[in-house]
Amino acid sequence: MTDSRIVFADCTLRDGEQAPGVFFTLEEKLAIAAMLDAAGVDLIDAGMPSVSKEERAALTALVGRNLRARIAATVRALRSDIDLAVECGVKEVFLFMPVSPQHLKHKFGIDLEKARTRIEDAVGYAVERGLRVHFVAEDSVRADPQQIAQVFDRVSELGAVSAIICDTVGVMTPQTIERYVRTLRAHMTRSLTLGIHCHNDYGLGTANTLAAVSAGCTLVTSTVNGLGERAGNAVFEEVVCALDDLYDAELAIDKSMLSPLSQAVAQASGMFIVPTKPVTGHNVFRHESGVHVDGMLKDPSTYESICPEPLGRSHEYVLGKHSGSGLINVLLAEKGIVCTPEQTDRILERIKAVKVSTNKAPLRVMAARLDELWSRHLSFCEEDFWAIVYEETSRSLIRSRGRGILLASGTRQMVAAEPDAEPVTAHNPAAL
Repeated sequence: MTDSRIVFADCTLRDGEQAPGVFFTLEEKLAIAAMLDAAGVDLIDAGMPSVSKEERAALTALVGRNLRARIAATVRALRSDIDLAVECGVKEVFLFMPVSPQHLKHKFGIDLEKARTRIEDAVGYAVERGLRVHFVAEDSVRADPQQIAQVFDRVSELGAVSAIICDTVGVMTPQTIERYVRTLRAHMTRSLTLGIHCHNDYGLGTANTLAAVSAGCTLVTSTVNGLGERAGNAVFEEVVCALDDLYDAELAIDKSMLSPLSQAVAQASGMFIVPTKPVTGHNVFRHESGVHVDGMLKDPSTYESICPEPLGRSHEYVLGKHSGSGLINVLLAEKGIVCTPEQTDRILERIKAVKVSTNKAPLRVMAARLDELWSRHLSFCEEDFWAIVYEETSRSLIRSRGRGILLASGTRQMVAAEPDAEPVTAHNPAAL
């Protein structure tokens, strides 16, 4: 574990909002940013100014709030992006450029040497414009760490204050990411803050982030609830608690803010958390099993490793199918009620009978409604799409045999042809 204090850069308002179908209103962004600030987050990746004028207005508004947390924008390695960030009033940028062979070949048709020219020009220009630059090496873990070490040395020479290693598609394991970071550091000649940005495609985002910190990364990027593209990112609240409790790292995060943040982001995004979600889930400090409850009543450390009080939570006990007599006796004692062992047994049996006879239909209704909500909210209405297309082109679309693109639209899927093609829906099997 590194001896330096961990710096947290939260990406909820940018990478989190890039989750398909998710968007935040200005009011939601301001509220979430204020909560992140209160939690002790150092740096907020608040959006990409190149996305829209609304995004630029939000960045400007966030800068105007004068929060303790620093507001940064994410920009591509383009001078025009950097100019837009400056216009928004931000003083820091996450300047990203792909560095892996896969990304460079398929997205740009160039190699790393040509990419370095773009990187150096953009970093140098951003520094000239007075910005603190965090260079983000997109998909860096699928590139040679020795070559990336040279890139990081160069951006450091140009004035970048940090360089961030990215597991863009979540392919690393704790062992491989730790080895990668150590190899990269060993081949760097300059002292530069290293950051880590992990995606969660195999459910290893948090574990990989912790491993990278162990290898020397001191800037951690994450999102509240792990919100983000595909399976999301490393989870802010999980990384915080693990670093604090398991790694004894030096942090400046107020853990009592983690649950309110989690709830606020869930409501604003529509990505609701499951009861078993670590740290902030509904069931994390609740117990039903008789064996577990008995142990908890004697000493909470028997079945809980995370202390609930710093999180603003408390131990809870639930009556149900797996309950034992221990909890019954505690509840009776609190009311001053004395029962014989036989009466306690009968009470327990009746509780179990009531629980297993509970009608589960409401759960099925809730699941169906939630699925419908996600299908609608996290998509874009097909009819709206084509209405916009027809209005903008004055219904002058020309038939074309362009390549189709599969789009998720509500509870259906559709195939949208290239911009000048006539729409073809998935209802026509021949079209697929």
